[in-house]
Amino acid sequence: MPKDLKDAYPNTLLEIKGDVTKLEDIQASLQATIQTFGGLHIVVANAGIAHFDDLGTTNPQIAEAMILTNVLGVFYTLHASYPLLQKTNGPRAVVGIHSIAATTIFEGASVYSATKAGTLAMFRSFREEVRKDGISVLDVLPGATRTEIWTKEMLTERGKDMMHPDSIARIIINALEQSRNSEDAITHVDEVVIRPWTGNL
Repeated sequence: MPKDLKDAYPNTLLEIKGDVTKLEDIQASLQATIQTFGGLHIVVANAGIAHFDDLGTTNPQIAEAMILTNVLGVFYTLHASYPLLQKTNGPRAVVGIHSIAATTIFEGASVYSATKAGTLAMFRSFREEVRKDGISVLDVLPGATRTEIWTKEMLTERGKDMMHPDSIARIIINALEQSRNSEDAITHVDEVVIRPWTGNL
């Protein structure tokens, strides 16, 4: 966790190390969250890895790692957090950070796109399943964003054309604030697509 965040929020941040491909790690992190803050109101499924290559030349071990992290990790996160969200009073939301690659065709991204299309479908179904519980589900499909998912070479070459993570975070917060608020309890933002204004990379 960055030091500036620790310094800015010394009593409101909980640092937990774990592996999203291990259900027991996610369960332990959720229990620590409940014990520290008394409840679970928002869950963000954001962990992911990417490798861009044609399907025929993609290393099967890399493909397996992407599927385990991007798809199974999201399933574990939803599966473990759902019963805790049910027990929490007040507004509750689940946010899925997918990718524009879930709905847009990119050459050399067949496996990565498949994982993101899979999690988008998972979240869309989950949204319908948890309506009865009063839990909101927001899907976010960002385009190219300056994160460590890219190689250093790609960031050096095309980073100036990518969006900043803080901008994405502000849009997500705004979407959550606009959904089922005190002025309009009916309106809900289901899905947000965010891309650089210059288009896809």
